[in-house]
Amino acid sequence: MNKQVYPVNQLRVFINTINDLSAELLLQEAMDDYNRNRYTEKIEEALMEKDEEKFMTYTSLLKELTNEDEDAA
Repeated sequence: MNKQVYPVNQLRVFINTINDLSAELLLQEAMDDYNRNRYTEKIEEALMEKDEEKFMTYTSLLKELTNEDEDAA
């Protein structure tokens, strides 16, 4: 078996890169969840206030966020 051996520094760089990407993905997911909840609250407020402009703005933002989620999947 040919097993490739990586120098310690390369392994550290690889592990750091994986950790950075994982942290970035978790942060992005948390931000998307927060924004999704916030936009939903704002849409409900707009409906109660009968504010069409706010409703359209937050509905559009929520659609963009949802489309980004679908594109990423």
